[in-house]
Amino acid sequence: MKIRKLIPVLLIAVSIFALLAGCQQAEEPTEPEVVEEQEPVEEETEEASMEPIYFAWYGPLTGDAKQYGDTEKVAVELALEKINGEMGGLLGGRELIVEFFDDKNDASETVIIANKIIGDGKFTAAIGGFSSTCTMAAAPLYQEAKMVNYSPTASHADYSAMGDFLFRNTPTQAIETTGYAEYVYNEMGIRTVALLNVNDDWGNNISKIFTEKFEELGGEVLVSENYIPNQTTDFTPMISKAKEANPEAFFPIGYYADSANILIQADGLDFDVPMILSSSTLKQELIDVAGELANGAFLMNAFSPDIATERFQEVMAAYEERTGKKGDAFVMQTYDVVMQLATAIEQAGTTDSQTLRDTLAGMEDYECLAGTYSMNELGDAVRQLQPIQVIDGQFVNLNALEN
Repeated sequence: MKIRKLIPVLLIAVSIFALLAGCQQAEEPTEPEVVEEQEPVEEETEEASMEPIYFAWYGPLTGDAKQYGDTEKVAVELALEKINGEMGGLLGGRELIVEFFDDKNDASETVIIANKIIGDGKFTAAIGGFSSTCTMAAAPLYQEAKMVNYSPTASHADYSAMGDFLFRNTPTQAIETTGYAEYVYNEMGIRTVALLNVNDDWGNNISKIFTEKFEELGGEVLVSENYIPNQTTDFTPMISKAKEANPEAFFPIGYYADSANILIQADGLDFDVPMILSSSTLKQELIDVAGELANGAFLMNAFSPDIATERFQEVMAAYEERTGKKGDAFVMQTYDVVMQLATAIEQAGTTDSQTLRDTLAGMEDYECLAGTYSMNELGDAVRQLQPIQVIDGQFVNLNALEN
Protein backbone atom coordinates (compact mmCIF):
# COMPACT_ATOMS: atom_id res chain seq x y z
CA MET A 1 0.00 0.00 0.00
CA LYS A 2 2.82 2.41 0.79
CA ILE A 3 4.51 1.75 -2.59
CA ARG A 4 1.29 2.49 -4.49
CA LYS A 5 0.91 5.79 -2.66
CA LEU A 6 4.51 6.75 -3.46
CA ILE A 7 4.24 6.23 -7.26
CA PRO A 8 1.86 9.17 -7.98
CA VAL A 9 4.08 11.49 -5.92
CA LEU A 10 7.12 10.53 -7.97
CA LEU A 11 5.25 11.06 -11.24
CA ILE A 12 4.20 14.56 -10.18
CA ALA A 13 7.78 15.44 -9.22
CA VAL A 14 9.10 14.25 -12.59
CA SER A 15 6.46 16.33 -14.45
CA ILE A 16 7.36 19.48 -12.49
CA PHE A 17 11.08 18.96 -13.20
CA ALA A 18 10.41 18.58 -16.95
CA LEU A 19 8.25 21.71 -17.02
CA LEU A 20 10.92 23.79 -15.25
CA ALA A 21 13.57 22.54 -17.64
CA GLY A 22 11.45 23.55 -20.63
CA CYS A 23 10.86 27.05 -19.24
CA GLN A 24 14.56 27.51 -18.60
CA GLN A 25 15.36 26.62 -22.22
CA ALA A 26 12.69 29.08 -23.52
CA GLU A 27 14.25 31.91 -21.50
CA GLU A 28 17.62 31.55 -23.28
CA PRO A 29 17.11 32.79 -26.92
CA THR A 30 20.06 32.79 -29.24
CA GLU A 31 21.58 35.95 -30.77
CA PRO A 32 20.29 35.33 -34.35
CA GLU A 33 16.68 35.24 -33.10
CA VAL A 34 17.02 38.82 -31.74
CA VAL A 35 18.32 40.11 -35.10
CA GLU A 36 15.49 38.43 -37.01
CA GLU A 37 12.86 40.10 -34.78
CA GLN A 38 14.24 43.62 -35.48
CA GLU A 39 14.25 43.44 -39.31
CA PRO A 40 10.45 43.34 -39.84
CA VAL A 41 10.07 46.49 -37.69
CA GLU A 42 12.18 48.49 -40.20
CA GLU A 43 10.14 47.14 -43.10
CA GLU A 44 6.83 48.13 -41.42
CA THR A 45 8.13 51.66 -40.85
CA GLU A 46 8.99 52.04 -44.54
CA GLU A 47 5.57 50.72 -45.55
CA ALA A 48 3.85 53.10 -43.10
CA SER A 49 5.33 56.11 -44.92
CA MET A 50 3.31 55.10 -48.00
CA GLU A 51 0.07 54.31 -46.24
CA PRO A 52 -3.04 56.12 -47.50
CA ILE A 53 -4.06 59.50 -46.13
CA TYR A 54 -7.65 59.57 -44.88
CA PHE A 55 -10.25 62.35 -44.81
CA ALA A 56 -13.75 61.92 -43.37
CA TRP A 57 -16.76 63.53 -45.05
CA TYR A 58 -20.03 63.87 -43.14
CA GLY A 59 -23.38 65.17 -44.32
CA PRO A 60 -26.88 64.05 -45.36
CA LEU A 61 -27.02 60.96 -47.58
CA THR A 62 -30.56 60.16 -46.45
CA GLY A 63 -33.43 62.36 -45.31
CA ASP A 64 -34.87 65.61 -46.64
CA ALA A 65 -31.46 67.15 -47.43
CA LYS A 66 -30.19 64.02 -49.21
CA GLN A 67 -29.78 65.75 -52.60
CA TYR A 68 -27.21 68.14 -51.13
CA GLY A 69 -25.19 65.27 -49.67
CA ASP A 70 -25.38 63.33 -52.93
CA THR A 71 -24.02 66.37 -54.77
CA GLU A 72 -21.13 66.83 -52.35
CA LYS A 73 -20.26 63.11 -52.51
CA VAL A 74 -19.85 63.25 -56.30
CA ALA A 75 -17.74 66.41 -55.98
CA VAL A 76 -15.45 64.62 -53.51
CA GLU A 77 -15.12 61.67 -55.88
CA LEU A 78 -14.20 63.98 -58.79
CA ALA A 79 -11.49 65.62 -56.67
CA LEU A 80 -10.12 62.23 -55.63
CA GLU A 81 -9.85 61.16 -59.26
CA LYS A 82 -7.68 64.20 -59.97
CA ILE A 83 -5.53 63.82 -56.84
CA ASN A 84 -4.92 60.07 -57.04
CA GLY A 85 -4.87 59.94 -60.85
CA GLU A 86 -3.45 63.03 -62.49
CA MET A 87 -1.45 64.17 -59.43
CA GLY A 88 -0.27 60.67 -58.47
CA GLY A 89 -1.36 60.97 -54.84
CA LEU A 90 0.08 63.11 -52.04
CA LEU A 91 3.48 63.35 -50.39
CA GLY A 92 5.30 61.27 -52.96
CA GLY A 93 2.51 58.95 -54.00
CA ARG A 94 0.30 58.28 -50.97
CA GLU A 95 -3.32 57.60 -51.93
CA LEU A 96 -5.97 59.94 -50.55
CA ILE A 97 -9.09 58.12 -49.34
CA VAL A 98 -12.30 59.80 -48.18
CA GLU A 99 -14.77 57.84 -46.08
CA PHE A 100 -18.41 59.00 -46.06
CA PHE A 101 -20.64 59.30 -42.99
CA ASP A 102 -24.39 59.96 -43.20
CA ASP A 103 -25.62 62.35 -40.50
CA LYS A 104 -29.11 62.74 -42.04
CA ASN A 105 -28.76 66.50 -41.44
CA ASP A 106 -29.51 65.73 -37.80
CA ALA A 107 -27.31 67.46 -35.21
CA SER A 108 -27.46 64.57 -32.74
CA GLU A 109 -26.28 62.18 -35.47
CA THR A 110 -23.51 64.63 -36.39
CA VAL A 111 -22.15 64.58 -32.83
CA ILE A 112 -22.14 60.77 -32.76
CA ILE A 113 -20.29 60.72 -36.08
CA ALA A 114 -17.77 63.34 -34.91
CA ASN A 115 -16.88 61.21 -31.89
CA LYS A 116 -16.48 58.20 -34.19
CA ILE A 117 -14.24 60.09 -36.65
CA ILE A 118 -12.06 61.53 -33.89
CA GLY A 119 -11.91 58.26 -31.98
CA ASP A 120 -10.82 56.26 -35.03
CA GLY A 121 -7.47 58.05 -35.04
CA LYS A 122 -6.70 57.64 -38.74
CA PHE A 123 -8.35 60.74 -40.21
CA THR A 124 -6.26 63.80 -41.04
CA ALA A 125 -9.24 66.13 -41.57
CA ALA A 126 -13.04 66.18 -41.52
CA ILE A 127 -15.06 67.71 -44.36
CA GLY A 128 -18.55 68.89 -43.39
CA GLY A 129 -21.17 69.39 -42.37
CA PHE A 130 -23.86 70.61 -44.67
CA SER A 131 -26.03 72.79 -42.41
CA SER A 132 -24.79 75.32 -39.87
CA THR A 133 -26.80 73.60 -37.12
CA CYS A 134 -25.06 70.26 -37.64
CA THR A 135 -21.62 71.74 -38.22
CA MET A 136 -21.77 73.90 -35.10
CA ALA A 137 -22.95 70.96 -32.98
CA ALA A 138 -19.79 69.03 -33.88
CA ALA A 139 -17.38 71.99 -33.97
CA PRO A 140 -16.34 71.90 -30.27
CA LEU A 141 -15.38 68.24 -30.61
CA TYR A 142 -13.10 68.82 -33.60
CA GLN A 143 -11.62 71.89 -31.95
CA GLU A 144 -10.85 70.01 -28.74
CA ALA A 145 -9.29 67.16 -30.74
CA LYS A 146 -7.27 69.69 -32.80
CA MET A 147 -8.53 68.15 -36.03
CA VAL A 148 -9.17 70.40 -39.03
CA ASN A 149 -12.89 70.59 -39.82
CA TYR A 150 -13.52 72.31 -43.16
CA SER A 151 -17.17 72.86 -44.10
CA PRO A 152 -18.07 73.61 -47.72
CA THR A 153 -21.38 75.24 -46.75
CA ALA A 154 -21.82 76.17 -43.06
CA SER A 155 -22.64 79.88 -43.28
CA HIS A 156 -23.67 80.85 -39.74
CA ALA A 157 -21.63 83.88 -38.73
CA ASP A 158 -20.48 82.30 -35.45
CA TYR A 159 -19.17 78.99 -36.82
CA SER A 160 -15.54 79.67 -37.71
CA ALA A 161 -15.08 81.86 -34.61
CA MET A 162 -15.69 78.76 -32.45
CA GLY A 163 -12.06 77.66 -32.86
CA ASP A 164 -8.89 77.95 -34.91
CA PHE A 165 -9.19 74.45 -36.41
CA LEU A 166 -12.55 75.32 -38.01
CA PHE A 167 -12.80 76.53 -41.62
CA ARG A 168 -15.52 77.20 -44.17
CA ASN A 169 -15.67 77.67 -47.95
CA THR A 170 -18.80 79.78 -48.25
CA PRO A 171 -19.63 83.41 -47.47
CA THR A 172 -20.88 83.95 -43.94
CA GLN A 173 -24.55 84.70 -43.42
CA ALA A 174 -23.58 88.17 -42.21
CA ILE A 175 -21.78 88.94 -45.48
CA GLU A 176 -24.20 87.14 -47.77
CA THR A 177 -27.45 88.35 -46.21
CA THR A 178 -26.21 91.91 -45.97
CA GLY A 179 -25.47 91.66 -49.70
CA TYR A 180 -29.02 90.41 -50.26
CA ALA A 181 -30.60 93.31 -48.37
CA GLU A 182 -28.48 95.88 -50.18
CA TYR A 183 -29.19 94.44 -53.63
CA VAL A 184 -32.94 94.08 -53.01
CA TYR A 185 -33.20 97.64 -51.70
CA ASN A 186 -30.71 99.48 -53.91
CA GLU A 187 -30.76 97.54 -57.20
CA MET A 188 -34.25 96.06 -57.28
CA GLY A 189 -35.86 99.13 -55.70
CA ILE A 190 -38.01 97.06 -53.34
CA ARG A 191 -39.16 98.73 -50.13
CA THR A 192 -41.47 96.17 -48.46
CA VAL A 193 -40.87 92.44 -48.00
CA ALA A 194 -42.62 89.48 -46.32
CA LEU A 195 -40.39 86.77 -44.82
CA LEU A 196 -40.94 83.05 -44.19
CA ASN A 197 -38.01 81.04 -42.82
CA VAL A 198 -37.25 77.50 -41.73
CA ASN A 199 -37.05 77.49 -37.93
CA ASP A 200 -33.42 76.46 -37.39
CA ASP A 201 -30.13 78.29 -36.71
CA TRP A 202 -29.54 78.92 -40.40
CA GLY A 203 -33.03 80.20 -41.26
CA ASN A 204 -33.50 82.26 -38.11
CA ASN A 205 -30.13 83.94 -38.49
CA ILE A 206 -30.75 84.91 -42.12
CA SER A 207 -34.17 86.30 -41.22
CA LYS A 208 -32.68 88.36 -38.39
CA ILE A 209 -29.77 89.76 -40.42
CA PHE A 210 -31.92 90.57 -43.45
CA THR A 211 -34.55 92.36 -41.34
CA GLU A 212 -31.99 94.47 -39.49
CA LYS A 213 -30.09 95.50 -42.63
CA PHE A 214 -33.15 96.02 -44.83
CA GLU A 215 -34.83 98.24 -42.24
CA GLU A 216 -31.57 100.09 -41.62
CA LEU A 217 -31.56 100.95 -45.33
CA GLY A 218 -35.12 102.27 -45.08
CA GLY A 219 -37.15 99.19 -46.07
CA GLU A 220 -39.83 97.43 -44.04
CA VAL A 221 -40.43 93.76 -43.26
CA LEU A 222 -44.23 93.56 -43.08
CA VAL A 223 -44.59 89.92 -41.99
CA SER A 224 -42.07 87.42 -40.60
CA GLU A 225 -43.23 83.80 -40.17
CA ASN A 226 -41.37 80.52 -39.68
CA TYR A 227 -42.03 76.80 -40.17
CA ILE A 228 -40.85 73.53 -38.64
CA PRO A 229 -37.99 71.87 -40.57
CA ASN A 230 -38.64 68.37 -41.96
CA GLN A 231 -42.28 68.54 -40.85
CA THR A 232 -44.14 71.41 -42.49
CA THR A 233 -45.47 70.60 -45.95
CA ASP A 234 -48.51 72.90 -46.06
CA PHE A 235 -47.21 76.45 -46.30
CA THR A 236 -50.51 78.05 -47.35
CA PRO A 237 -51.36 79.58 -43.93
CA MET A 238 -48.04 81.46 -43.84
CA ILE A 239 -48.23 82.38 -47.54
CA SER A 240 -51.76 83.73 -47.00
CA LYS A 241 -50.51 86.01 -44.19
CA ALA A 242 -47.73 87.25 -46.45
CA LYS A 243 -50.18 87.93 -49.27
CA GLU A 244 -52.57 89.84 -46.96
CA ALA A 245 -49.72 92.17 -45.97
CA ASN A 246 -49.38 93.16 -49.65
CA PRO A 247 -45.55 93.29 -49.85
CA GLU A 248 -43.55 94.21 -52.94
CA ALA A 249 -41.58 90.94 -52.66
CA PHE A 250 -41.69 87.60 -50.81
CA PHE A 251 -38.55 86.03 -49.33
CA PRO A 252 -39.01 82.37 -48.28
CA ILE A 253 -35.80 81.19 -46.59
CA GLY A 254 -35.44 77.44 -47.00
CA TYR A 255 -33.63 74.69 -48.91
CA TYR A 256 -34.58 73.91 -52.49
CA ALA A 257 -37.34 71.33 -51.79
CA ASP A 258 -39.27 73.58 -49.40
CA SER A 259 -38.68 76.61 -51.61
CA ALA A 260 -40.01 74.82 -54.69
CA ASN A 261 -43.15 73.79 -52.81
CA ILE A 262 -43.61 77.34 -51.53
CA LEU A 263 -43.43 78.65 -55.11
CA ILE A 264 -46.06 76.11 -56.17
CA GLN A 265 -48.37 76.86 -53.25
CA ALA A 266 -47.92 80.64 -53.66
CA ASP A 267 -49.01 80.29 -57.29
CA GLY A 268 -52.08 78.37 -56.13
CA LEU A 269 -52.99 81.34 -53.94
CA ASP A 270 -52.39 83.85 -56.77
CA PHE A 271 -49.61 85.44 -54.77
CA ASP A 272 -47.79 87.05 -57.70
CA VAL A 273 -44.88 89.19 -56.48
CA PRO A 274 -41.11 88.96 -57.09
CA MET A 275 -39.71 85.91 -55.30
CA ILE A 276 -36.39 86.13 -53.46
CA LEU A 277 -34.84 82.74 -52.62
CA SER A 278 -31.94 81.71 -50.39
CA SER A 279 -28.52 80.96 -51.86
CA SER A 280 -28.99 77.25 -51.10
CA THR A 281 -31.72 76.98 -53.75
CA LEU A 282 -29.20 77.29 -56.58
CA LYS A 283 -29.65 73.67 -57.57
CA GLN A 284 -31.05 72.11 -60.73
CA GLU A 285 -33.51 70.25 -58.51
CA LEU A 286 -35.31 73.54 -57.69
CA ILE A 287 -36.19 73.99 -61.37
CA ASP A 288 -36.97 70.28 -61.76
CA VAL A 289 -39.62 70.53 -59.02
CA ALA A 290 -41.00 74.05 -59.52
CA GLY A 291 -40.79 74.10 -63.30
CA GLU A 292 -41.83 77.39 -64.91
CA LEU A 293 -42.80 78.82 -61.53
CA ALA A 294 -39.10 79.18 -60.74
CA ASN A 295 -38.70 81.69 -63.58
CA GLY A 296 -38.06 85.18 -62.29
CA ALA A 297 -36.87 84.05 -58.85
CA PHE A 298 -33.86 86.01 -57.57
CA LEU A 299 -31.00 84.83 -55.36
CA MET A 300 -27.35 85.53 -54.64
CA ASN A 301 -24.47 83.07 -54.54
CA ALA A 302 -20.69 82.91 -54.81
CA PHE A 303 -21.29 80.46 -57.65
CA SER A 304 -22.14 81.51 -61.18
CA PRO A 305 -22.73 79.14 -64.11
CA ASP A 306 -20.74 81.42 -66.45
CA ILE A 307 -17.37 81.07 -64.67
CA ALA A 308 -14.84 80.79 -67.47
CA THR A 309 -11.86 78.98 -65.96
CA GLU A 310 -10.91 75.80 -67.82
CA ARG A 311 -10.88 73.64 -64.69
CA PHE A 312 -14.34 74.90 -63.66
CA GLN A 313 -15.77 73.93 -67.04
CA GLU A 314 -14.10 70.50 -66.86
CA VAL A 315 -15.43 69.71 -63.38
CA MET A 316 -18.96 70.93 -64.15
CA ALA A 317 -19.01 68.90 -67.37
CA ALA A 318 -17.81 65.80 -65.49
CA TYR A 319 -20.47 66.31 -62.83
CA GLU A 320 -23.22 66.68 -65.43
CA GLU A 321 -22.03 63.60 -67.31
CA ARG A 322 -22.08 61.55 -64.11
CA THR A 323 -25.38 62.80 -62.67
CA GLY A 324 -27.35 64.22 -65.60
CA LYS A 325 -27.70 67.50 -63.66
CA LYS A 326 -26.03 70.89 -63.90
CA GLY A 327 -23.27 71.60 -61.41
CA ASP A 328 -23.77 74.20 -58.69
CA ALA A 329 -22.16 75.91 -55.70
CA PHE A 330 -22.22 72.68 -53.71
CA VAL A 331 -20.10 70.98 -56.37
CA MET A 332 -17.71 73.92 -56.62
CA GLN A 333 -17.22 74.52 -52.92
CA THR A 334 -16.88 70.85 -51.95
CA TYR A 335 -14.43 70.17 -54.77
CA ASP A 336 -12.40 73.21 -53.70
CA VAL A 337 -12.34 72.04 -50.06
CA VAL A 338 -10.85 68.65 -50.97
CA MET A 339 -8.33 70.17 -53.36
CA GLN A 340 -7.31 72.91 -50.93
CA LEU A 341 -6.77 70.44 -48.10
CA ALA A 342 -4.68 68.30 -50.44
CA THR A 343 -2.67 71.35 -51.52
CA ALA A 344 -2.09 72.32 -47.87
CA ILE A 345 -0.74 68.83 -47.11
CA GLU A 346 1.62 69.06 -50.09
CA GLN A 347 2.82 72.50 -49.03
CA ALA A 348 3.24 71.43 -45.40
CA GLY A 349 4.97 68.19 -46.37
CA THR A 350 3.15 66.40 -43.57
CA THR A 351 -0.26 65.36 -42.24
CA ASP A 352 0.52 66.75 -38.79
CA SER A 353 -2.65 68.46 -37.54
CA GLN A 354 -1.13 71.69 -36.25
CA THR A 355 1.07 72.16 -39.32
CA LEU A 356 -1.85 71.46 -41.65
CA ARG A 357 -4.02 73.93 -39.75
CA ASP A 358 -1.35 76.66 -39.90
CA THR A 359 -0.71 76.10 -43.61
CA LEU A 360 -4.42 76.21 -44.45
CA ALA A 361 -4.99 79.35 -42.39
CA GLY A 362 -2.16 81.16 -44.15
CA MET A 363 -3.23 80.44 -47.72
CA GLU A 364 -3.57 83.49 -49.97
CA ASP A 365 -4.67 83.68 -53.61
CA TYR A 366 -5.46 79.97 -53.68
CA GLU A 367 -6.28 78.85 -57.24
CA CYS A 368 -9.79 77.48 -56.99
CA LEU A 369 -12.35 76.56 -59.66
CA ALA A 370 -13.70 80.10 -59.84
CA GLY A 371 -10.33 81.86 -59.89
CA THR A 372 -8.66 82.73 -56.57
CA TYR A 373 -9.57 83.34 -52.96
CA SER A 374 -7.73 83.84 -49.68
CA MET A 375 -8.49 82.70 -46.14
CA ASN A 376 -9.33 85.48 -43.69
CA GLU A 377 -8.29 85.61 -40.04
CA LEU A 378 -11.31 83.52 -38.97
CA GLY A 379 -10.71 80.69 -41.45
CA ASP A 380 -13.28 81.77 -44.04
CA ALA A 381 -12.65 81.51 -47.78
CA VAL A 382 -13.56 85.00 -49.01
CA ARG A 383 -15.63 84.71 -52.19
CA GLN A 384 -17.42 87.31 -54.31
CA LEU A 385 -21.23 87.20 -54.38
CA GLN A 386 -23.11 87.25 -57.69
CA PRO A 387 -26.76 88.23 -58.35
CA ILE A 388 -28.58 85.30 -60.00
CA GLN A 389 -32.03 85.05 -61.58
CA VAL A 390 -33.87 82.08 -63.05
CA ILE A 391 -34.57 82.93 -66.70
CA ASP A 392 -36.14 80.40 -69.07
CA GLY A 393 -35.32 77.56 -66.71
CA GLN A 394 -31.66 78.54 -66.28
CA PHE A 395 -29.70 80.24 -63.51
CA VAL A 396 -28.32 83.42 -65.07
CA ASN A 397 -25.75 85.86 -63.65
CA LEU A 398 -27.33 89.31 -63.90
CA ASN A 399 -23.90 90.96 -63.97
CA ALA A 400 -23.06 88.95 -67.08
CA LEU A 401 -26.26 90.19 -68.75
CA GLU A 402 -25.26 93.79 -68.12
CA ASN A 403 -21.88 93.17 -69.68
